[in-house]
Amino acid sequence: MKFAHLAVPVSILCYVPAAFAQSHVPRTDDLAGTQTHEQLPTDTTDSLLKSKLEFLSQLGEEDPRYEEAVCYLASLYRRRHNYAEAEALYKRALSVPGKAGGPQREESPALLSELAMLFQELGRYSEAETLLQRALPISEELLGPKHSRTAAILHNLGKVYASQGKYSEAKVFYQRALAIWENRDSEQLNVAATLENLADVEQEQGEFLRADGFLRRALVLRQEVLGPEDSSVATVLNNTGALYCQIGSYTEAESLLRRALAIWEKALDQEDPNVAAALCNLSVLWVRQGKYSEAVTALQRSLTIWEKAYGPQDRFVARALDNRGTLQQKLMKYNEAESDFHRALMIWEQTVGPEHPQVATLLSHIALLRQDEGKSSEAEDLLERALAIRKKFYGAEHFTVAGALNDLAGVYSFEGKFKEAEAAYLQVLALCEKRLGPENANVSTVLYNLATSQFRAGKYPASEQNLKRALAIREKQFGPDHPESAPILSTLAGAQQMQHKYAEAESQYKRALTIWNKAEATTSLDFGTTLQNFGDLNLAQRKYDEAGRLYAQALTVEEKSMGEQSAGLAPVLSGLARADVLRGYYAEAEPLCQRALGILEKSSPSDYPKLIEVLRVYAFLLEKTNRHAQAELLETKAMVYTAKAKNSSKSDIAFASK
Repeated sequence: MKFAHLAVPVSILCYVPAAFAQSHVPRTDDLAGTQTHEQLPTDTTDSLLKSKLEFLSQLGEEDPRYEEAVCYLASLYRRRHNYAEAEALYKRALSVPGKAGGPQREESPALLSELAMLFQELGRYSEAETLLQRALPISEELLGPKHSRTAAILHNLGKVYASQGKYSEAKVFYQRALAIWENRDSEQLNVAATLENLADVEQEQGEFLRADGFLRRALVLRQEVLGPEDSSVATVLNNTGALYCQIGSYTEAESLLRRALAIWEKALDQEDPNVAAALCNLSVLWVRQGKYSEAVTALQRSLTIWEKAYGPQDRFVARALDNRGTLQQKLMKYNEAESDFHRALMIWEQTVGPEHPQVATLLSHIALLRQDEGKSSEAEDLLERALAIRKKFYGAEHFTVAGALNDLAGVYSFEGKFKEAEAAYLQVLALCEKRLGPENANVSTVLYNLATSQFRAGKYPASEQNLKRALAIREKQFGPDHPESAPILSTLAGAQQMQHKYAEAESQYKRALTIWNKAEATTSLDFGTTLQNFGDLNLAQRKYDEAGRLYAQALTVEEKSMGEQSAGLAPVLSGLARADVLRGYYAEAEPLCQRALGILEKSSPSDYPKLIEVLRVYAFLLEKTNRHAQAELLETKAMVYTAKAKNSSKSDIAFASK
């Protein structure tokens, strides 16, 4: 039987290893009325930089236009991700008497806030928070606590706290800014920006309905003020599409993302970084639907755009590489995945330092790759390091720590350390329930992973119970026929199958397949996995013709996704061969056995459970066709592999992922 580990999707920006990362367009920079943050066409940036540098050189520090010119020039550098130049300019402006150490002036809070947002982008959150806390009382004293610029500082404090996972504090500051802006007709775009950031906070905590509500309000405001084709409208469409993709509303997600892409390509340029964000999110969607070739093409285009816009060492390039590595891993192209992950890791370590949560994300991804390669000890070490980084950054009780602990538990289960795995999953479950509530979507994910570990340990009744609770949470949030429920239904069928509850298992398999069909995800590996498992059920019930049909359909799906020589095809080839042998189709079965054996014998590391299964099916076929000596030879070979596998914990169970 084939099943896989789910991730705790606590962040949409590449936080949890098995979750595919999505790209949001930054929203803090969309505050209206701030000249330094206006959207600039990429093809005019060089000329703008040149003209502003010339203009600045003609001004003296006492000129009232000096600060504005410095800020504008710094913002141009910042948009190009030339952070060192931008930081130097902001600090240059602050060093002018009257800006930092001299008498307070109206411009000082704005400068401090600008520099703080630069630090926020660079992951220097403590420095950003210090500057904003310094700017806030100055602004309140000079301009008043209800002034729009004071609200902007409150808003930016919310952004910094959200980046650190301090969501309660972030909400407080966002709401304070919102209360100031909502009462002013001229500030509706700032209201929209704040609503979008509140949506981010809710989404990262699994409160998807609240996030959707905030995004809908923001979209209405932007369309009313700017019209339906404005580039900032596309920002909301993009981010709403990313949300819908995360919760499995694929049709709506694709419509929104394509609309955002069309607006940006028309309003900006086909090589604008925002276009890359939409393409990246479309690739996430297509991966979930099993459209892997389309996803690869979109990811490559987004990577090319970001490299051209920002250079090969930029954090957006790292995100695209991370996504591509995750896709390559899913398709069992481990060397390519390794290359992408390590390049992304190098970028993050150079840009934000070795102790940043983004580094922990990449370490977790590499760890899960090591697990797939059968290198469990290395995987465990990498996840321990990732867990330590998250604990240091967020604190041991922060729910984002659950992501790394969730993956570590998965490695324990993979190694056969079921007691350790269950203890870790229960710790994650308690943390998520405490921080997010017992009905949160992340709680459902942890219950699913706990159930899969219990399944591997042979605790089928306990596994079934936790899967039913996970399913109930999903159905309550998203409805009974939502794609988020399909992986749980598939695994629940497996747990019932192992308890010989064949009628119940068949019902769950059929329901899962129906959901994936409706979601147009019939080329996904998850769909193929469920077909294969359903074939196993029919084989157990001696429904050989139906089993053969399901295996053949699964083989078509998996061949298209992984290629004809992937080691991942061996189980379905073996299942189809067994069904053929039991139907007396010996001539059809033998090439399947030979193909599976040839694939596995070339793969590294050796997957002994799969080799043993294929050898035994082939030996059974040889016995049926009176080739006893050859059958005995294969049985002996299977015994040798059994001895080699005795101390190996790698299971032949894989679970349908999301």
